[in-house]
Amino acid sequence: MKNEEKTVLQLRFKGTDDKVHTFSFPKAAAGLTTEIIADAMNAIATLGLFDRKGVTLYVSAVSGAYVKTTTQELYTV
Repeated sequence: MKNEEKTVLQLRFKGTDDKVHTFSFPKAAAGLTTEIIADAMNAIATLGLFDRKGVTLYVSAVSGAYVKTTTQELYTV
């Protein structure tokens, strides 16, 4: 059995519906600084490009994080 690790950059924004929406980058560069992430998130929010069913999804930055998941295979046929 093998373990598989995956790291994703997740950016969380508040939308016009006051809910938190996540923008994920599975192939983001490693080691981005807080300043770079903050600048990128503010630029994304300013553009207002993402709209779903009348809700603008990425209006204000909430948080950014690298999220690492490990999948441990236990059984396969």
